[in-house]
Amino acid sequence: MLVVLDTNILISALLFRGAASAVHQAVLDGRLMPLISPPILEEYRRVLSYEKFGLSHTDVRWLLDEEIAPFFRLRHPPMSDTRWIPEDPTDDHFIQLATAESATLISGDRHILQRRQELPCPVMTLSECLSAIEKSPLPR
Repeated sequence: MLVVLDTNILISALLFRGAASAVHQAVLDGRLMPLISPPILEEYRRVLSYEKFGLSHTDVRWLLDEEIAPFFRLRHPPMSDTRWIPEDPTDDHFIQLATAESATLISGDRHILQRRQELPCPVMTLSECLSAIEKSPLPR
């Protein structure tokens, strides 16, 4: 399944033991194929650098180089002036990529989830994603 991982899902999948770690395993198993664009990569870098996570610059670089770059397909979707989430314009990058690539956006962001029926791409919560993963066979 082609997916775009919102920052909250990615952080939870990489840094915490919990339900989201199944997303990380599904990426490693090939059940999920995550997409990334340059603005999303920058968002991941910025959030991973938050002091509250306690990651050094080296730790952040390692996560980007070893846990993201090898498994995420880099895409360059056309720029759009459409604003779907006025409260947090950075969310628009995730919606734009998912829409351009016919992917599903996996998010726990309340702004996105509140508008999910209005968005031009499918949106799943973590719980919905985990159910879909359980139903999908391992690739051969």
